[in-house]
Amino acid sequence: MTLTHLLVLLLVGAIAGLIGERLVSRGMPGGLIGAIVAGLVGAWLMVDVLHVVIAPELSLGGIPVLSAILGAAIVVLLFSLVAGGSFARGWRRS
Repeated sequence: MTLTHLLVLLLVGAIAGLIGERLVSRGMPGGLIGAIVAGLVGAWLMVDVLHVVIAPELSLGGIPVLSAILGAAIVVLLFSLVAGGSFARGWRRS
């Protein structure tokens, strides 16, 4: 794995995690690091565990972006339900 490939994976994880947080209006602890983890875990969950690949032609670094976003949203939602809402900082308008 090259440094460029690692940076692409982190970027895709961050984008998927942030959009996933936005979709469920909840957040992961740790800010951007939590969003990256949610994005990478969500992509792994959707592609490798559940074998759900949505629009495989839209992939970056070997990760289907739409599947990663959907998986990240599921991870964020499940984490916020398990955590009891203590991390549900959300994306509220002020």
